[in-house]
Amino acid sequence: MLLKTWIKVNGIYSRYVKNERGAQALEWVALGLVVLAVMGAIAAGIKDDETVGNAVMKKLSDLIKNIGGGGE
Repeated sequence: MLLKTWIKVNGIYSRYVKNERGAQALEWVALGLVVLAVMGAIAAGIKDDETVGNAVMKKLSDLIKNIGGGGE
């Protein structure tokens, strides 16, 4: 009796735990939001006289330098 109950409960539990539908879509959405946040931070720091390429390169290099706390 206890073994049958355990098998049934374990089957129900496994079905819900192993169900990963939608997890990949959620990861892609999160990655997109991170990219948008980085691009928004870069766009906020662009001055009128800078080109977009130079501003992006400068901001990304500043972000990378500040990761380890070794910034200015």
